[in-house]
Amino acid sequence: MASSLSFLATTASPFHHHHSRHPRKAARAPTHFSPSASGASTNATNASAYDIGGDKESILRLDRRNVLLGTLGGLYGAAALGRENTAVATPIGPPDLSKCKTAHAGTGAEDVKCCPPYKDNSEIVDYKFPTSSTPLRIRKPAHLLDADDLAKYEEAYRRMRALDKEDPWSLEQQARVHCQYCDGAYDQVGFNDVQLQVHFSWIFLPWHRYYIHFHERILGKLIGDDTFALPFWNWDSPDGMTIPPIFLKEGPLNDALRNPANLSRVVDYQYSPTTESPYTDEELKMKNLYQMNKTFRESLPLPELFLGDPVRAGEEASASKTMGQIESIHNAPHQFVGLPDAPFRDMGNLYSSGYDPLFYSHHSNVDRMWHIYRQKRGNKVDFNDPDWLNSSFIFFDENKQLVKVKVADCLNPLKLRYTYEDVELPWANSSIKKKQKAKAKPRSRVSLVEVSEFGPDPRPLDSTIRALVQRPKKSRTKGEKEDDVEVLVIDGIEIPDNGPVNFQVYVAAPYGGNFVGPDLGESAGNFLKLPHFHISKKGDAEKKKFSLKLGISNLIEEIDAEGSEKVVVSLVPKVGDVNIGGIHIDLIKTDWTA
Repeated sequence: MASSLSFLATTASPFHHHHSRHPRKAARAPTHFSPSASGASTNATNASAYDIGGDKESILRLDRRNVLLGTLGGLYGAAALGRENTAVATPIGPPDLSKCKTAHAGTGAEDVKCCPPYKDNSEIVDYKFPTSSTPLRIRKPAHLLDADDLAKYEEAYRRMRALDKEDPWSLEQQARVHCQYCDGAYDQVGFNDVQLQVHFSWIFLPWHRYYIHFHERILGKLIGDDTFALPFWNWDSPDGMTIPPIFLKEGPLNDALRNPANLSRVVDYQYSPTTESPYTDEELKMKNLYQMNKTFRESLPLPELFLGDPVRAGEEASASKTMGQIESIHNAPHQFVGLPDAPFRDMGNLYSSGYDPLFYSHHSNVDRMWHIYRQKRGNKVDFNDPDWLNSSFIFFDENKQLVKVKVADCLNPLKLRYTYEDVELPWANSSIKKKQKAKAKPRSRVSLVEVSEFGPDPRPLDSTIRALVQRPKKSRTKGEKEDDVEVLVIDGIEIPDNGPVNFQVYVAAPYGGNFVGPDLGESAGNFLKLPHFHISKKGDAEKKKFSLKLGISNLIEEIDAEGSEKVVVSLVPKVGDVNIGGIHIDLIKTDWTA
């Protein structure tokens, strides 16, 4: 790979694994907090202000004793499978097309008829993947497209928009695909009233990879170009953090239902439509780079932190599940671009986001983040679990054929005959340094705030919650940190299903036991959910419960809290009516085995 991936130390030989003989365990310290309802973290599966510059050594380097993350020189070298599978459920499967129903768009929007024109599962065949002789599609940054590529891109959408709305290739029908799998149009086969949902879990990235793949091939077919590739919105680079200009000019790439206040602004990975950002554009760019850096750095040893929790047949994807942090980051550009008020069209709401061509460019970059993540893990299988690998979906392909695909076949983009142009990764090459702060020692405790443990009862997040949280173990050795990731878990996040939700999470070291200063500490991440509606069996709007997992192993070192038995966790609300069930810290075994 190019030097932009050099933030990881590598070995001279391929990464060797020893398969574990036992399920991955979570070691939890005794707390007064509510236990996790998910259980997903214990399922055994195999498969502030900062200076950011191009410094000598990146903090993204993960020391794994004598073995690091394997040789990254080859894009798709053989990688041993990581965890022993003990899954006992079944994989998510395609819906029964004949049972599509009205979807629910949320507050301020009418129910949506987004069912497809095709209704017969008997027409579905297994997808025939492109052969190795098929031209490779190379996805490029949208803000750097040349005139020829832009002309093809515009012409492809011009033709897609001109199709009859009932044509499966039309933009109308392409947008409906996202609505069908996000807003309750289908139940899981065999499980009435269990919504088939492709967000909030480990199928988020694979499903969207296929969705973009077929959308790209249909666009190419419309202009007779089998090399056509979707550009990616390069929002992980400072030069690409605004909406690419090609989407703002009058023409087929534009969309009238965007937030006019944000057309030229820098996207904020923690964006809220109701809160004005206090940061300058340059400060936002710096904050974004840090958050992307931290997301990769904390989640590399534990895929569910990046991709999301397991979901199996019969389970609700949103039932106390944790979305991966890349999905939370992905939600921010959605809200940033979409209309700021209910019903939050187009990019601002799950049911309607596919109507904006920018959606597909945005998701091309989301897919690119997964591609980079897998490279940094030596292309090791994220979850060696048949319930993930055999999860399957159906799409309408560029030959107007309904095809079935499964997760295991999309891990290598070359099998789908596309790749990404190699561009710099500023967030990966940067060494992030905390600003030098004088550790002011107050003259008295009057200026400090006393905090207590969260307690057994849920609490409304109507103002900042500061809680003292017990760590499972202090002063962990290097080897212990390599074996177990320290994970902050926010449990029982009860939220209204029909509106946006956003709160931020900070971690600080306490002073002298149970006191903390006025500073919130360092950002550990955030919970950001797009508007999404669900109807209960009683027929009314239903509140849903989620959880949030944030890796904090490196963060604990950054705030000099390794020797602390407890840390202060601050939850800061930005938008949405939220209740919090509990807060605790787990030690979760990594999928790296030495």
